[in-house]
Amino acid sequence: MIFDITKPLPRRVEYNGKKYALDLSYNRVLDVYALLRDNELFNEEKNAFALAILVKESNPPLELLKLIFDEYLSITKRSNKNNGLRTVDFHQDGIYLYSSFMHDYGIDLIKERNRLHWWQFVSLFQGLSESTKMREVMGIRSRKIPERNKHNAEYIDNLLELKQYYALRFSQEELEENFRLGLAKLAETLKARAKQ
Repeated sequence: MIFDITKPLPRRVEYNGKKYALDLSYNRVLDVYALLRDNELFNEEKNAFALAILVKESNPPLELLKLIFDEYLSITKRSNKNNGLRTVDFHQDGIYLYSSFMHDYGIDLIKERNRLHWWQFVSLFQGLSESTKMREVMGIRSRKIPERNKHNAEYIDNLLELKQYYALRFSQEELEENFRLGLAKLAETLKARAKQ
């Protein structure tokens, strides 16, 4: 996704010589991401429903979905300083997103449903100031817990309580991936200690 502010927001996509009208409003894109995480549907069903949400034409080819994701929906990830752990979930964090957009921009996300383009939403989200609730919550989730000593016990207890309060609910797949990442990090730490 390259947001060129000198060009209009994408509202159509061309595939195999045919143009398809798109609805890339932020709420529709978030609905698609939620749909794709649904473990009760088969992948073919998820893809068909996702196309029905994003493409205004009837019976678009299934291959079109990959093009839409690659060109319009994928978010460029920054450096991974959180060890692969998510610090935000657009659905679970709706209350913090709403208040943060109101705080920084005066934007009522409920009124902007079906109007605010996904690219605008992502750009505004990435530009949220540190004074917003969303950035505060993300900071708490990503903050490392220091080693306990006689000077920081109260700080650590408070941080653990905040982390628990603002914790995201993870799917089974995410829990397994986080466990795998944790084991890999532990192995790296043990190797580094063994070399000392």
